[in-house]
Parts: sequence; structure tokens; C-alpha cells
Amino acid sequence: MALGTVQKPVRRLGRALQSLPADPSIEAVHDLRTSTRRVEAIIAALSLDQQKPTRRLLKIIKAVRKAAGAVRDMDVLAGNAITLARNPRDDSVLRLLQHLHYLRIHCAHRLLDTVAANRKDARRCLKRFSRQIERWFNKENSPQTNGTALRQPHRQAVAKLLNDLQHWPQLDAGNLHAFRIKIKELRYLLQLGKNADAGLLDALDTARQQIGDWHDWLELAKIAEKTLDPKNDQAALKKIAGIQNRKFSEALRAAEEVKTLSPRSAKPPTASTRLAARSRSA
Repeated sequence: MALGTVQKPVRRLGRALQSLPADPSIEAVHDLRTSTRRVEAIIAALSLDQQKPTRRLLKIIKAVRKAAGAVRDMDVLAGNAITLARNPRDDSVLRLLQHLHYLRIHCAHRLLDTVAANRKDARRCLKRFSRQIERWFNKENSPQTNGTALRQPHRQAVAKLLNDLQHWPQLDAGNLHAFRIKIKELRYLLQLGKNADAGLLDALDTARQQIGDWHDWLELAKIAEKTLDPKNDQAALKKIAGIQNRKFSEALRAAEEVKTLSPRSAKPPTASTRLAARSRSA
């Protein structure tokens, strides 16, 4: 890991918190949410989550991430809903979109309130955390340690996540989304390291996207069932259910493939090589 690579997401999160507009765009929300995830991964990679100031930062980040995630969900669900329209005046889809727009406004207000309540404290914690990272790098990457102490927590965190994924209980609709969260954590950790294996990252990213796609359609189905009429809007509801079922099958296959990654080595290239070999022999 390089100091600049680790500090960049910290600075980016500080800027995202400071510049969040009153009417946050899709891009602004995505940037804020992604930045919180990356800072959480850095804390895990450096094993700094036991220190009190860092725990305070994690608490703030979690609240912001969850609020940003709710807005992000409405943006994605609206995009999915638009694809259902058979014509520009499809009444079922229009009513669903109107409801999603209302939910988006509500979630955006909650995000703005959360950021406003925590912005000052968050930026102070981030600055302190950035200085902490710099001191930690200077100490652990000294000529005496030769970077060994610096790499060890990162390798242990990667190995643990790989082990968690391999020994995950039987995948189903109830735990597939939680499995995706672990995948995202592993991706962020791997990206912090030097020479991250592209094959492994691609495998994780494919599963992340497919599981996320299914989960979005699942959430849209839940909202549609509450918003639309079972009789008059039957066609739209049936179409959503059909897409959701198909996405679930695709997500499950991708997740099962990730479970084959071996945790025996914390070095991603070894796991990726085994995965590639299995793919070629299939």
C-alpha cells in the first residue's frame, strides 16, 4: 500500500461532505457513498478500528453511507422502472415513478440533514485520521520493519474476507445481499494493495454487479406491490416479478462462483489463478 493511495479516499470524502449540494445529483450521491465505503476499507486494512477516534469516525461514516444509500436506491429503482414502460404514457409506470420521486425527495432531505449534523465533526475526524495514517506509515514502513508490519494487517484482512466468502452458508434470497457487501469490502481492500490481480477483481466485480442488480429489482418489486393495484396493474407487476426472478438466478450463479475462491493464501493472484483454471476446464 502507498500512502497516497490510502489518503486519497480520505480527502475525497472530506470534499464530498463539504460540497454536497442542496439538491444532490446522482453523481454526487454516488461519490459520497463510494468514498465512505473506501474509508471503511482503509480502516479495516490498517486494523485501526479499535482506537476511540477511529470508532467515532466509523459511526459518522456509517450514518452518512446509509443515508446516501437510500437516495442512491431511489435513483437506481427509477432507472429500472423507466425500462418497463411500453409507451411514454404507461399509467402504471408513471404512478410508480411518481412514488419513487417522492421517496427520493424524502431520502435526499434525510441525507442533507445527516450530513449537516455531522459535517463539522466528520471533517475534523477525517483530518485527524489522515494525520494518523501518515504517522502509522512512517513508523511501520521504516527501514527497520521493511514494510512487513504495514502489509500484515492488510493481508490478514484479505485472508479473513476470502475465508468468510468460502465458508458462507448456503446462498439464498435472505443472505445474498449480505454476501455482496462482503464482496465489496474485499474489492476495496484488494484495490488498496499494490499490483492487485485484475482477474480476481473482475470476478468479484461481476458478482457484485449481478447481485446488486437483482437486489434493486427485488426492492422495486416490493415498492410496486405496495404502490400499484394488483388487478389494474397486473401486467407491470408480473413483468417486474419476472425480471427479478431472472436476475436472482444470474446473481446466484455469480455468487456461487465467488465461493470457490480459496482463502488459503492472502495473496489474490493465487486464488485468481485457481479460478481461471477452473473456468477454462469447465
